[in-house]
Amino acid sequence: MKKEPFITTGVLIAAWWILAAAVHNDVLIPSPWQTLIYLGRLLTEKEFYVSVGASLWRVGCGFALSLLTALFCSILCSEFPAFRRYFEPVRILTKTIPNVTYIIIAVIWLGSEGAAATVSFMILFPVFMNGFLNALDAEHALMKDVDAVYPETLSVKIRTRILPSLAMEILRTGKTAASLGFKVGVMAEILGSVQTGIGRRLNYCRMYLLTDGILAWTIVIILISICIDHLFDYLIERNVKEEQGWKN
Repeated sequence: MKKEPFITTGVLIAAWWILAAAVHNDVLIPSPWQTLIYLGRLLTEKEFYVSVGASLWRVGCGFALSLLTALFCSILCSEFPAFRRYFEPVRILTKTIPNVTYIIIAVIWLGSEGAAATVSFMILFPVFMNGFLNALDAEHALMKDVDAVYPETLSVKIRTRILPSLAMEILRTGKTAASLGFKVGVMAEILGSVQTGIGRRLNYCRMYLLTDGILAWTIVIILISICIDHLFDYLIERNVKEEQGWKN
């Protein structure tokens, strides 16, 4: 295991501790020890796990829906140029609209509970769409001559070529999208004032100036994001090993 990340983390914690001692104001900068105590207290609360589970569920729903929708639309765009021309303005629009606009509109239209999943969907959809389209365009360019000589039905092509060729792209894009969706989903929970979730707990800490609580929940978000990254790294590594095994 590389030691550099641990050294950097140690330096940052030391700098945090020195800064907290210099400011000597718990509201502005609580010490790492105070934050750790608050985090330890969180881990003993049932509400902590309920909040984390609620946030992960909302973001997971948006993630799954955006992945499936982008997969469907990217296949249509790749196989039917006319559909791609009509769909292109929609793809550009979803990619350029600011995230905060999605959040505000989703809260107005759907209320606080539906906003997080909807915002995750709207923000992650163009991420998946661009990744899938690029992969399909590259695959289509390589197989253009083969398709001309040995044409296949769309259903057979999807089952035997398109989905297997997108397997690695789904994992790689999913790794980026999952962490992004989780952070944006929590932001939507804060602005939407959900009844249960990490966003609600952060909002509570903000209202009562519990800076140690804000930092403790931030650590939780970072740790969850790291776990998500490691999960996708594991899936990617296993997929690579399986592909190498098939080739051998």
